[in-house]
Amino acid sequence: MILVLAALIAVFLAGSVCGIFAMLVIGIHAEERRHSRSGSSSSLAGSASRRVLRTQTSGVQRERVKAGR
Repeated sequence: MILVLAALIAVFLAGSVCGIFAMLVIGIHAEERRHSRSGSSSSLAGSASRRVLRTQTSGVQRERVKAGR
């Protein structure tokens, strides 16, 4: 009985963690879409998520370096 109760609690906690992660990802995606539309005002969350999610953190495009072979 204790094993069944522990399994149910583990499944509940795993589902809660997955649900929170999914809501976070969906929220960031929605904020990005809202921020990318023209004419929208810039928000702190949109600016922060854009900086985190973009691949290059600096505004300068770097030149690709060819691999020496």
